[in-house]
Amino acid sequence: MQVPWTQRTRSRQGWLFSLPPGIIDVHVHYRSEAQLKQALRQAARLDMVLCVNTINLEGTTSPHFPSAEFVAACNDRTEAAAREHPQRVIPFWYLNPAHGDEACAELRRRVKRHPGPQGVKLWMAVKGNDPRLDPVLDLCAEYGLPVLQHTNIETGGTLPTETTPQEMRGMALRHPDVTFLWGHAGSDIEYGVKCALGVQNVLMDIGGNEATNGYTESLVRYLGAERVVYGSDATGRSFASQLAKVYGADITEDEREKILYGNAAALFDQQRYD
Repeated sequence: MQVPWTQRTRSRQGWLFSLPPGIIDVHVHYRSEAQLKQALRQAARLDMVLCVNTINLEGTTSPHFPSAEFVAACNDRTEAAAREHPQRVIPFWYLNPAHGDEACAELRRRVKRHPGPQGVKLWMAVKGNDPRLDPVLDLCAEYGLPVLQHTNIETGGTLPTETTPQEMRGMALRHPDVTFLWGHAGSDIEYGVKCALGVQNVLMDIGGNEATNGYTESLVRYLGAERVVYGSDATGRSFASQLAKVYGADITEDEREKILYGNAAALFDQQRYD
């Protein structure tokens, strides 16, 4: 029987989670080592594990169509952070599915080298309903990796390579064996909720928007607490403002625990590392 990741011990090259953390943050970026260090100090005080993905390098902005070399450099930094801070960092591998076989090879390399919990981060470059995503998502299903997809919709128009909630719905329906974390809950949560209705392999990541009254309650009311996860979108947002969405919400303690920890922990328990 597979031992839950929260109870495993670490070898010299491995990783350690001796006790279940109080919070799992599924959506954390960092641009500089100083930002990472600050985030880790705050995570230690909050008893928090960070799911980290690097989508830009120091001195750069995140490109809308990253090269294979840029993606690999970002993942090198994410891998280093997970190796150096095994108690606090879960790596989420950044990919550009338009790279085809190279994107799949990049994911295989990272999964093979990392012995613990992990996931995939998709940002720009390819929309969620693009068939070029399919080989990468088939691999994610094989490994049991959750996929965090940046999801956005704006009245002024989304960027050409951004994924909307409606496109995310098609993505999730086409790949029922993959669990998707919808970054920012679709950005417009009312529209996001409608697009997520009836799609059980979707968890709404609450990170990135303002700490608006009723935000989390709406997600819980229409989708259920088991389909909501805490994410901050740090370091672009503060942990405090995003945690306020959960601690200030009019929900039960059981629902709060699922959002802050239980739902994400269950995803990592299902992973296949061999």
